[in-house]
Amino acid sequence: MLNSPLRGVRLNGLLALLASLVGCGPVGATSLINDAEVAVARAHTSDGERLAIYETTAADLYLTKAREAQGHARYSDAVLLAKKSVDFAEAAARKAKLARSGASTPAAPSATIAHPPAKGSPAAGATTPPASPPIPAPPTPGERR
Repeated sequence: MLNSPLRGVRLNGLLALLASLVGCGPVGATSLINDAEVAVARAHTSDGERLAIYETTAADLYLTKAREAQGHARYSDAVLLAKKSVDFAEAAARKAKLARSGASTPAAPSATIAHPPAKGSPAAGATTPPASPPIPAPPTPGERR
């Protein structure tokens, strides 16, 4: 019973399953990093450095960190970082495409700065307090008060 053919099939199946599970981390991380490289290249070719600088820079940096995590055998971190890189690269490509097509992106709100009126201007008299009485001159050395 120890040398039955069914036992060998089960053992081979178990070894194959174990080998496939061990290889998933590096293979999955490498595949996703390759996808991120393609997405980042697409963002760069769509003029992302000029039209979507934040998203393109973030995609580049996340890709660099994903490669670093993969190099240190932190495959789950590499997968997460590569996914973020892909997300930012796709957002950069979309934003660059919208900017090239002439679609307006929402403008940043402008700040309104109110400066105080200059002295001597007509508006300055309305906001300045009433003048105080002049300060008397100090007494001369021989004079008493």
